[in-house]
Amino acid sequence: MLDLKNCKVRWDRDNYVPKKVYGFETAPRKGKPQEIAEAFLRENLQVLKITAPMEDLRFEQVTESLGGKAVLFQQHYDDTPIHGAWVAIHLNNENRIFMVMNDTVPAVSLEKRVGKRAKAALAEGEIDLVIAAKIKEYGTLATEIVKERMIYTMKGSFRPVWKVKFGTQQPAGSWILFIDQANGHVIDERNVLRKALGKGRVFIPNPVVALNRDDLLDQKDGDQTVFVPAYRTVQLKDLEPGGNLKGPYVDTTKTRNCASSETFEFVYSRADERFEEVMAYYHIDSVQRYIQSLGFKDAKGILNRQIRVNVHGTREDNSYYDPSPGRHDITFGDGGVDDAEDAEVIIHEYGHAIQDAIIPGYGQKTEGRAMGEGFGDYLAGTSYYRYKTAARKVKLAAKAARRQEVGHRDPGEPLLSQPVRRFQGRRRGDHHGRKEPLRRQADQGVDQDLQDEGDPGVACG
Repeated sequence: MLDLKNCKVRWDRDNYVPKKVYGFETAPRKGKPQEIAEAFLRENLQVLKITAPMEDLRFEQVTESLGGKAVLFQQHYDDTPIHGAWVAIHLNNENRIFMVMNDTVPAVSLEKRVGKRAKAALAEGEIDLVIAAKIKEYGTLATEIVKERMIYTMKGSFRPVWKVKFGTQQPAGSWILFIDQANGHVIDERNVLRKALGKGRVFIPNPVVALNRDDLLDQKDGDQTVFVPAYRTVQLKDLEPGGNLKGPYVDTTKTRNCASSETFEFVYSRADERFEEVMAYYHIDSVQRYIQSLGFKDAKGILNRQIRVNVHGTREDNSYYDPSPGRHDITFGDGGVDDAEDAEVIIHEYGHAIQDAIIPGYGQKTEGRAMGEGFGDYLAGTSYYRYKTAARKVKLAAKAARRQEVGHRDPGEPLLSQPVRRFQGRRRGDHHGRKEPLRRQADQGVDQDLQDEGDPGVACG
């Protein structure tokens, strides 16, 4: 039998029971780990101040490590498991017990607080309606639904609950819910899907703004020395298992030869076609997280779901959001400079998706399309306005005023011929094949033209 005077003990101050007992070692014992642990528990129930009867401490499993084994017992009450109420008996490889972890609940407290609640329970069908609503909120059901009755401990109280487990896709999640049996309230919800924090390299938002230069040339996606200072190393949040750029708000796997990394490192130069995937993932994910930080999350969220992106979906000098049934995805073009190399192009198209999420089918008339283009420019411009120098902002304001005077484009402002491609060949929504300097695209939010007709075939502009 244990003598706590000769052990190290960490006490539970609320119930004054030994929560962790260590610094001792018993003589070697014969038998299987479960048998040894059960015999030890029977001998030491009083010493450990465990008031639950032994039959309520039910064997759960044996876990093994290099140094030994841990035998787990879960506490039950009235044949119902108590969430978080465990006893763990630790043995070394010589079958010597050297530590006990005790997270049991005093039996007297259970008898007083659980009995009354257990009588007033909703019908199981009503609980199923709560579960269905939560699945719809989280995504699309991808697994079976597993339910079990439990007793949930919360701030000294004990509540009979349903513990519910299921998986979702779009976005991926592995959910555990605890639903109060009496009123159907979800008192705890957890997404236990293991997600990774990745590493990537991007432009913020593009080299013209980052370097404050208007003379950059594409040179067939060449990774010129001049671009090096424009690169930024960033974190790619909540990547799903599998090694692709796929997370809660973005999925780039629709792209041909999509990026894949077992170490979740996606550090490429612009000469690598995978670079645009990193751009799309990082910038869309960042903007969506910012939107949620404003309060638009959970049931009030705006496009707080996974959107599919193809960063090399067309050779045309055009990009678009497709609101067609079953699609609702974004495609970026590679004509001229690859569109997805510019964060302002990326977020402009994401702006169309946001509008379609708020009002499905928005922008089917001329004014609606114009507003869609304006909103896309506004979202992109305000997202990256702080990265522009004061001198650039003054120049943009002067150019915007000049354009307003002449109606559209300053006749003195030259258009580039097709063979000469400056970095980012055009503004969004300008799909008539003309080539313009990058400064027009890189200066979204100030240099706007609400008379653009919008991307062809895009319902929201």
